[in-house]
Formats: sequence, structure tokens, C-alpha cells
Amino acid sequence: MFDLRRFGRLAAVQWAERGREYLWFLAIGIGVHTCTWLVITQAGRHMDHYEQDTQSVLYWLGYAITALIFAGRHFTMLAQRDAALTWLMRPASAFEKCLLTFLVVAVAYPLAYTLAFQVCNLPGAALAIGAESARQEWQSAREMGPYLPFANAEKRFAQMGCVLGIATLQSLVLVGMLYFRRLSWLKTLVAVFVLLMIVLPLLTIVADASVEKLFPGYPVVPVGWGVRAWLWTLWIGTPGMFWISVYGFLRDRELS
Repeated sequence: MFDLRRFGRLAAVQWAERGREYLWFLAIGIGVHTCTWLVITQAGRHMDHYEQDTQSVLYWLGYAITALIFAGRHFTMLAQRDAALTWLMRPASAFEKCLLTFLVVAVAYPLAYTLAFQVCNLPGAALAIGAESARQEWQSAREMGPYLPFANAEKRFAQMGCVLGIATLQSLVLVGMLYFRRLSWLKTLVAVFVLLMIVLPLLTIVADASVEKLFPGYPVVPVGWGVRAWLWTLWIGTPGMFWISVYGFLRDRELS
């Protein structure tokens, strides 16, 4: 079911065929982030608008949008008959293909996105610190340093929830790309939108409009061990279930 050498060859072929596409995707993301940074700071004239909170919003919003697009593009070859047959008939098991998909989409891309974000974010943060220091002689109450995910201990559980939530949406996009044979992009987008319109109001009702209650271990809201166990099961089990579904649908596509 799993052969390390065969899996290595599969990964090498994947990089040889789509490595340039991955790099172009990250390069376009860097360009979009740079343009957004120039708009927010008005071409660098108002660096006080570049606080850590603003950087955090840019990071997570950019990650959520680009991660779903990247996940959807992973199986675009299945829309072409010849390319789909070539990809599905490669000498690798469905488990190996699913594992490679998980490593590329849910592991490698977040790391690459974080690195790409810092490439264009660190110069802006340095300029913001310099502008703030030049304008004020006393210590500013605002946080002007570069934003690093999971650096703030108080927000790690919320950020982990964002990562798991995005991983769930990524798996939903992949399932849609595998399940729908025609107009897969459009049908997947509609399905994810409808699901969010159903789930988000329900979560709001369950949490009494308090987002902190949805994250296990969040220091602000004290809850019992039973609630913590249920939340951890929800946050880990839900994306795990959908990723297992990716494997099932990928195997069905190979058999059909």
C-alpha cells in the first residue's frame, strides 16, 4: 500500500511537472500582498497603519483565500481526459497520492506561504518601526514589529483553530474537485458557500456569539474537561474525516 521509493518518485514527478507553477503562484501572492501593503500605508507614507493587528488580518485572510485556490488547483488536471488518465494511472497507490496531496496542500503550502509572507512583510514592518520611533520619543503602546503566527501565546489556540478550519475547507475543495465531473470549480464553490451559510450561524448560536468558546484551551473562557475534550475532538476529527474522504473519492476515481 505504501512504498517509500515509489512515493519519492511520485513526489519528484509532481515537482518536475508543477514546481514552476507553484513558484509562480507564490510570486503572484507576494505581488498582491505588496500592492495591498502599499494601499494600506498609502505608498509608505502612513506606516502607523501597519500595526501587528493589520499584519495579522492580512496574513490570515491571504492564507485562507490562497490556500483554497491552491487546493482547488491541485486536481485541475482531472478536468482534462488525457491528463486525468495519465495522473490516475501512475504507478502509485491511492494512499500515496492522497498522502502527497496532504503534504503539498496542508503542510508544504502553509510553510511556503508563511515564508513568502515574511519576504515582503519584514521590510514593511522595519519601516513601520523606524517611522514610529522617529515620530515618538516615548514607547508606543502599539505593536509595530513583524507579525509571526503562533508567536503570541495568548492567541495560539485561536490561530490553531484557524489552521484546522482552513484545512477542513481545503479538504472540502479537494472532495468537490474529485466528486464533480463537470464544472467542478463552480459546483465546489457553491457547495462550500452553502455549507458555510449553514454551519457559521449554528456555531454562533452554540457559542452564544462568543468566538472564544469554540477554541479548546482558550485562557479567557474557563470550561470543564468534558467540553475541552469535545472541542478537541471536533477540531481534530472534522478535518481528519474530510481528509479521509479525499482518499475515498480519489480511490473511486481510479477505479472508475
